[in-house]
Amino acid sequence: MVGIDKTGRRRTTYLLIIALVAIGAVLRLMASILTPFIIATLLSFVLGPVMTYMVKRRIPRGVAVAIILTAFLAFGFLIAFVVYESFQSLLREFPKYQERLLQLVQALIVRFELPDNLLEELGIRRGIGNVVLSASGNFFDFLTGFLVVLIYLLFLLLEQPYLRRKTRNALKRHSTRTIALILAHTNQQISRYLAVKLFVSALTGSIVLVSFTLIGVDFAFIWGLLTFLFNFIPTIGSIAISFLASIFAIVQFVPDWNSAIAAALSISIAQLIIGNILDPKMLGDRLNLSPVVILFSLLTWGWLWGTAGLFLAVPLTVVLKIIFENTPGMQPVSILMGTGSFREVQLRRNAAAQRRD
Repeated sequence: MVGIDKTGRRRTTYLLIIALVAIGAVLRLMASILTPFIIATLLSFVLGPVMTYMVKRRIPRGVAVAIILTAFLAFGFLIAFVVYESFQSLLREFPKYQERLLQLVQALIVRFELPDNLLEELGIRRGIGNVVLSASGNFFDFLTGFLVVLIYLLFLLLEQPYLRRKTRNALKRHSTRTIALILAHTNQQISRYLAVKLFVSALTGSIVLVSFTLIGVDFAFIWGLLTFLFNFIPTIGSIAISFLASIFAIVQFVPDWNSAIAAALSISIAQLIIGNILDPKMLGDRLNLSPVVILFSLLTWGWLWGTAGLFLAVPLTVVLKIIFENTPGMQPVSILMGTGSFREVQLRRNAAAQRRD
């Protein structure tokens, strides 16, 4: 019997590994289809309550969806237009910035007596050009993806009112009420997390935009937008965008070190205050993830879906953690994914007590 049990466990382990590999392969092969759908699904969690509020104010559901999508489309194209114009200006001014950066690097080479051919060996000149051209070339891919997200979002918002009814009809058992409560609680937590994260990221990006505009940093809108996006990558994202923006400010302003330092301090202080005070206060410890889990999710989703995966990694992992937390039998997985802080444990116990009531 012991031998049979060991054989069964070994077979189950092999099947689990094969299933994980197969799922990973499917996710990677279908990245172009799944990525817009995931983005639209996350947006539906945020925009769904807005639509519900409008319907309660006796606005027809179709009209509410049309208003939301029209506003979303107008805002998206406004952002796209400003980004396009900024990139065109950047391409026109690119030789100037590249030359100034190379001069600074060359000065550092002379100062620290580094090899004269270091620039060629590192490929700095070629690398900078490739990054800028790649970013401008991907702009039209972004527009295409944006329209696909919009189409997905349209159908998700139209389908949302019928999900509860279909769930009730599909699960006509005594556990239907329990499942409905779990789904409602999960939906509420996911919507709250995404709404707070969008607000905090938008606030950080707006502060960077205003401060960079006042200081005189070129392409302030681009830096504000990048700050908003990179804020979805915890710690690593804020450090990366602060470093890049500071380097750009140095290249633009040197030998005016006052302006360069002011730009670096403005984005760094905004990230520190909002990331370490406002963000945790609004989200609480309940949704915190273990640093190991964050790193693993970034590596996994980044490998599967590239740059888009890096930005979606943490929101997707938080969604999974919330689902595990509200699914009977999966709470241990949620606990392992969390920080393990005393505050988090207390909040989990309080939430469980509220669901029982």
